Amino acid sequence: MTRRISQSITPTVEDVAALRGPFISKGANDPVIKALREYFKQTSPVWLAKLDEKQELTRERLAEIRDAAAKRRAVIEALPDGKARDKALADLAQTDAVVEEMDTALAGAGAFGGSN
Repeated sequence: MTRRISQSITPTVEDVAALRGPFISKGANDPVIKALREYFKQTSPVWLAKLDEKQELTRERLAEIRDAAAKRRAVIEALPDGKARDKALADLAQTDAVVEEMDTALAGAGAFGGSN
């Protein structure tokens, strides 16, 4: 026969609440989810929601988009692997590519002092 030693502790009601608290799903009203939504809202340029193909963008506006994308990427990269994360990162990569292309075009136009 083998001896077995067991050590355990019985949690109090307060212990159970403290241990389970951070892991209880609170749904759409979860304060962390609300804070995340607010962060995304605050870090996105306000004018971007109304952007259309008739408006012109300056290098400063492109920099605002680049900064907002970097802040969003930092949060999204912390998510677990999955389709939603992959799609969000792919969308940000496309945004980065367009911003880079436009910024390069503006830099070239500025070097020659002209515009099209």
